[in-house]
Amino acid sequence: MTLVAEAMPASIHIGQAALKKRAHEEIMERFHKREDVSSCSPSTPDYLTPEKANIWAQLTDEETNEVYAYLTVKYNLTVYENATHYDNFVMWIETIRPNKTDALAYLDGNATAPPRYAKAVMFFGNDDFADPEFPHGYWETYQIGPLPITNETVCEPMDWLNAKNKVSFQVGYQDSTRNALYYSFVESVFMDPEVRPVIEDITKSPTYGLDNSTLEIWMTDPLYWDKETDVLGTWSAVFGTNDYDAGDILSHGLYFLCDISGRDASKYTITKWFYGTTLYNSTGEFVDAWKSGKMEILPQVLSNETDWTFPAYVSGARDLDEKQAPVAVEPDGRRWAYSESDRYFTWMDWEFFVAWDRDRGMALYDVKFKGERILYELGLQEAIAEYAGDDPFQMNTVFLDSAYGFGNEAWGLIPGYDCPYNAEYFNVSWHSFGENNYQNNSYCAYEFLEDYPISRHVAGSYVTVNKNPTFVLRTVTTIGNYDYNFAYKFFVDGTIDVSVRAAGYIQGSYYVNETSEPFGYKLGKTLAGSFHDHVLNFKADLDIGGTENQIREVSFVQDTQEFPWAPGTEYTVKKRVSELIETEDDSKITWPANGAGALLVESSNQTNKWGAPRAYRIVPGASPVHRLLNQSVSLVNQAQWANDDVAFTVQKDSEPFSSNLFNAHDIVDPAVKFNDFLDGESLVGADVVAWINLGLHHLPNTQDVPITIFNTAQSSFILTPYNFFDEAQIRDMKDQMFYSYSEDDESVSSWDFYGSEVKQCVYDIKALSYDMFNYEGMAIGKETTNIASP
Repeated sequence: MTLVAEAMPASIHIGQAALKKRAHEEIMERFHKREDVSSCSPSTPDYLTPEKANIWAQLTDEETNEVYAYLTVKYNLTVYENATHYDNFVMWIETIRPNKTDALAYLDGNATAPPRYAKAVMFFGNDDFADPEFPHGYWETYQIGPLPITNETVCEPMDWLNAKNKVSFQVGYQDSTRNALYYSFVESVFMDPEVRPVIEDITKSPTYGLDNSTLEIWMTDPLYWDKETDVLGTWSAVFGTNDYDAGDILSHGLYFLCDISGRDASKYTITKWFYGTTLYNSTGEFVDAWKSGKMEILPQVLSNETDWTFPAYVSGARDLDEKQAPVAVEPDGRRWAYSESDRYFTWMDWEFFVAWDRDRGMALYDVKFKGERILYELGLQEAIAEYAGDDPFQMNTVFLDSAYGFGNEAWGLIPGYDCPYNAEYFNVSWHSFGENNYQNNSYCAYEFLEDYPISRHVAGSYVTVNKNPTFVLRTVTTIGNYDYNFAYKFFVDGTIDVSVRAAGYIQGSYYVNETSEPFGYKLGKTLAGSFHDHVLNFKADLDIGGTENQIREVSFVQDTQEFPWAPGTEYTVKKRVSELIETEDDSKITWPANGAGALLVESSNQTNKWGAPRAYRIVPGASPVHRLLNQSVSLVNQAQWANDDVAFTVQKDSEPFSSNLFNAHDIVDPAVKFNDFLDGESLVGADVVAWINLGLHHLPNTQDVPITIFNTAQSSFILTPYNFFDEAQIRDMKDQMFYSYSEDDESVSSWDFYGSEVKQCVYDIKALSYDMFNYEGMAIGKETTNIASP
C-alpha cells in the first residue's frame, strides 16, 4: 500500500475571506503533483551504544550454562526430566541485580561495573541434604558469584534478604512433577468403577482420564497447609473444555476436597464432595446419594453447545468494516533509538534501560529525563486475583500470579494488533529446568501520537496547539485465563503513565438459583460470573534531585476565614494542608475521597526557582482500587501491600521485591511479609521507595462473554513533575503550531509550524509478516510454564 502524505506550508499569509476559495484549489493542485512526490523516510531501527552497560541484564546463555554445571556437581542435581521430589534439581537460574549503592557508583562515577551474581532456586529432596524441619524436602534460593565461575566463586543461601529463604515442599512451587502426582491420583479416583458412572451422569462427558473426555480438573490457589498436623489440602473443581480452551466458563458445579500431603501420591485421598448445594463427607456418601436417586442432577452445557465460547470473528459486518483501520506511520523515520544488546532506549530527552526476569517480566532502570534521574527502578511486583462465590472453589481461590511468572508467560505479540504498525519488537530469555528458554516478541516499543493535544490555548489574537507524542513500552502476559496488557507511556513533559488492562476468559462458576445471586450475574445457561478483585503492585524507586527525598501528603480541605478587605464577613474557603509522612509506620495511604489531595515525593534539599521543593506527584488514574477485604481465609499474610493504595519504605537492597513466588501457597508465613518492610525508619531525607497498587473490582457481566475486553477492565497511575521544573517542559518541542491574527485587519494572518508540518511524500506501507511466529509447542496455562521456544 502506498500513502501520499500531503504537505502543509510552514507559513501562510492569506485573507480570511479567500480561505475557503483557495482551499479546494490548493488541495487539487497538490494531488495532481503526486508523480513528483519523493519517498518518506522508512521506520528503520536507529541503533546506539550507551555510555554505561545494562548492569541489570539477564544472564547470558554462557553464564547460565556455567552456573548450572557448577551446581550440578556441587549439589548432585538430577536432570529435571528424570527427577522426582526425592531428588535435588534446579528450577530457575537468573541474575541478581546489583546493590543500588554499587550501581550508582558505576552510573554516576568512575567505579567499575558491579560484579555479576546468579540466583538459583533449587529443590532438595535427596537424603544427603535432608532437614528434619522439612520432612518432604524443601526449596532454597542460593547466590553464586562473582561470575564467571572461578576458584573465588562462592555459593551460599540468600539469607541476607528480608525474606524466608527455605520453603517447605508442602507450600512450595507447583511444578509439573508435583502436578503429575496430583492428576494421576484424581484420574485413578475418577476411573474407579464406583465413581465413574456418577461423574459421567453429572457431567454428560466421558470421565476424566479417558482420551475422549471433555473434563478438566483444577486445584485452588492457594493450597492449605496446617503446619501443626502437616496436612495439605486443596479444593478442586470439575470444568469442561472444548477446542477453544474455554473451560473457565464451562463449570460443571462439582467440587471435591483432596488431602495431598507429602510426596507419596498413593496416600492422597478425597475427603469431601460438594455438588449443587449439598456437601458429602466421603466418596462413599457421594456415590450412595447418586445410586439412591436422591442426588438432583444439574443441567449442563453439552460439548456440542459451546460455540458461544469462540472468542474470534463469527459473522456479520458493520458499515464500511471492509476497509482497513488507520495505521501509524512515521514520515521522517523513527525519532527514538535503542541498543539491542543493552536494551537501552532514548526518546525526546528520555533515556532508560529495560531488564527482564521470569517472575515479574519487564522492569525499567536508571530512568532519566533531560539528563536527571527520575527513577532508579520501576516495575511490576505482584498481581493477586481474589474471588468470591457460593462454591468452595471460588471462595478459596486467590491467585498470586508471579508464581506462574509474568516473564515466562509473555507470549509473542502480534504486529499490527497487539502493537501499532510502526512498533519494534524485542525477544527475551530465561532459564528453567536446566534449559535456556527463548521467546519472540515479548515486548514492543513505539512512538504514538495521542488523539488529543498536550496543550492548547485560544486568545484574542492567536491560537496555539501542542501535539502530544508519546513513547510506549508494551508487554502482554497470559496467565491461565487472563491476558494482562502492561504499558509504560512516556510524555514529553516528563510524565510517565503506567497502566494495565485485562482480557481473556473470566473464571466463572456454576449458577445455582438458590445461592449464586449475591456473588455474580447469570451470564449463560449454567454460567455465573464470579465477583473478584485484581490488585497489582508496582515498585517505583523515585530519586528526585538525588536520593535524599521525603513524602508529603497535601490535603484539600474546607475551612472558614475572615479577610482584612471584608471585616466581619466569614468566607467558606478551600485550602491546602501539607503534612510530611515522618516514618514507614505511617506510610500506608488510601487515596482521598473526591480526589481531594496530592501525594508528593519531594527532594529534601532542592527547590525550584520559586522556592517550592522539587517533586514528582503520584496520581491515581483509571480505577484506583485496593483489596476489598481486609482479611480472608485464603489471603492472610501473602499480600499485605494489597490492603492500601500506596506505601513507602526506605530503600534497602535486602528488600528488592514486595512479593515472592513462594508466597502463593504459604498463607500464614509466606517468604516475604511486606509489613516487615515497615519497621519505623524515618522517611525524611531518605532514599524512598513507593509501592503503588493498581486494580479493579470485577463483577462480570455479559460484556465479559465470551471474553473480557480491555477498554473497561483497566487501571493506571501517573508519575508527573510537580514543581520539579521552573515551568512546563513543552516549549522546547517543535510539535506545535502558532496562528496569529488581527481583529482589526482581516487581511493578515500568520501560521507557524516550526518545521512540524506534514511533509508531502510517498509512504510505502509494507505488509506485515507473521512468519517468525511459532506458537506450536508452547503451553499457555497455569499448570505449565517455562516452555522452551526454538
